[in-house]
Amino acid sequence: MSRKQEIIEVCVEMIDKDGFQNLSVKTIADRLGIKPPSLYKHFQGGLDEIKEAIIVYGWSNIDIKIAKSAVGKSREEGLKAMCYALREFAHDHPGVFEAICWHNSYTSELNNEITKGVISSLYSILDSLEFSETRKMHVLRSLRGFVEGFSMLELHGSFGDEISLDESFAYGVEALISGIMKGQKNVD
Repeated sequence: MSRKQEIIEVCVEMIDKDGFQNLSVKTIADRLGIKPPSLYKHFQGGLDEIKEAIIVYGWSNIDIKIAKSAVGKSREEGLKAMCYALREFAHDHPGVFEAICWHNSYTSELNNEITKGVISSLYSILDSLEFSETRKMHVLRSLRGFVEGFSMLELHGSFGDEISLDESFAYGVEALISGIMKGQKNVD
């Protein structure tokens, strides 16, 4: 593993524990036991470059998790697997998840490239539904909005009642996918 990758791994641990917003060159250097200017040897772009590397790390790992979860599944089961894989990633890496939730893939060519794998994995699940490209995008946005929104609220402790969050998540996934499958009859 390269020193650069080691630094990213340390940053991932830090933000998963303390939050993405608390990451700074000073906190990273302190954790590594080095002086802040030493980080610039590996990341000339400073904190912005480090954050970009964390986002690349997150999208790459989500892509792998989604692809593995959907192997051998199609249609509804593949969509459900994708939802559960994304929620599981959020629980495993809350700081990285927060970082990628606010990531806009259209802000640069690199940002666009790093999300292509995830989009390809998701589209391969949707291909069996024979939707138009526009409808596929609506489905992806709906699923992403639900899973990311639910997971963010869950991770921030925003659900304070006694009802099981797992049951609520399962209910939401079932309701959303049921609606998507009904929409299949109205293919564009």
